Amino acid sequence: MNRRRKAAPKPVHVETLIADSLGARGDAVMAGPVFTPGLLPGEGAKVEVQGQRGRVLERVSTSPDRVEPFCPVAERCGGCSLQHFEESAYRLWKRHLVVDALEKAGVHAEVRMLVDAHGEGRRRMTLHAQRFGAKLVVGFAERAGDKIVDITDCPVSTPGLRASVPGLRKLAEVATPKKGRIDIHVLDCEPGLDVSIQGVKEISLALREAGAELAGKYNWTRVTIGGDPLIEFEAPVVKFGDTKVTPAPGGFLQATAEGEAILAGFVDEAVKSLEGKGPFKAADLFAGAGAFALRLARTMPVLAVEGESGLLHALQRAAQRTPGLKPVDARVRDLALEPITPKELEGYSLVVIDPPRAGAKAQAERLSDSMVPVIVSISCNPATFARDAAILIEGGYRMGPVTPVDQFKWTGHVESVAVFRRR
Repeated sequence: MNRRRKAAPKPVHVETLIADSLGARGDAVMAGPVFTPGLLPGEGAKVEVQGQRGRVLERVSTSPDRVEPFCPVAERCGGCSLQHFEESAYRLWKRHLVVDALEKAGVHAEVRMLVDAHGEGRRRMTLHAQRFGAKLVVGFAERAGDKIVDITDCPVSTPGLRASVPGLRKLAEVATPKKGRIDIHVLDCEPGLDVSIQGVKEISLALREAGAELAGKYNWTRVTIGGDPLIEFEAPVVKFGDTKVTPAPGGFLQATAEGEAILAGFVDEAVKSLEGKGPFKAADLFAGAGAFALRLARTMPVLAVEGESGLLHALQRAAQRTPGLKPVDARVRDLALEPITPKELEGYSLVVIDPPRAGAKAQAERLSDSMVPVIVSISCNPATFARDAAILIEGGYRMGPVTPVDQFKWTGHVESVAVFRRR
């Protein structure tokens, strides 16, 4: 029998190192390179090194940019990596993530100052729950590890999510099996929270009763298990402009309502800049549940393309139920494998593209061959944003200023948005 042998663990040693810079995820980059969370540039530390990963044993010097984290578990939790970084220095570093990515891709562009889009806080969270003997741990994934960091609060979340953490912990007490881990996805919607549980194999009477009691107490408008409804007092909704959308259980939203509104503002400005009398029509590629498509449909017909059927069905239902919208042609399609072609884009005035972290290389190549006058490019990954921008520029598009938008504050995640115009 041919069995794969497990790789031998890498040797561990201890040395004193100085942090040279911060990497894209917020870890300190030290000689080697060794990537070590929790340090700032210029700080020295005694570090336990295993391969390219480091763990601080003792900090021996302190940066003037260091501040005390406001969350008690910030040093371990994977939800934030940079609460110890003074805010003005943090903002400059985060802007430079975008600047550096563009430079590496050979793209010359103006990069504006970072826009703070934290607003009231992150409106979605995923809690993990697992039993260790008699102890139940409920919280977020550990940074650079597979353990769960136990939490009782999350100060970077919306007030609604924060207030619900005690209830979610009680729900986990009933839902978590003796073996295995469950995930609890929560969205802050109207008129209450949307709670979606994954990993529960058997729905007991105790779980049904606890779900109903806790939903009433903590303002959960819907609770689903594995996508199937356990309780639904009222359909949860989010507003994309004036259009109400009921998200699929555990569905994707922009991290903050403020961030979504800021990004949508760039799309609105692009619409206002369209030249000629029209009629205009737009395509929203990687459309999600319609944050941009449904706003665009107020003024023009829209082609909305998304690879995840649950998100697209939410968009379709909202479009069908909202009076006054222009036609929305919603299509399920994997744009990485089957990008929209220049032929299909003939007659379109505007394209919005907001791909996942892998970017949209294949779609950018097709767009670069199209005659679409205006493209709004939005991305959560500076490296793939820059790569795709270079493709559009090579194809004859002129790139406007780039705006970094900070939805995931105190992390290495940053949105980039820019408008491209056909020369």
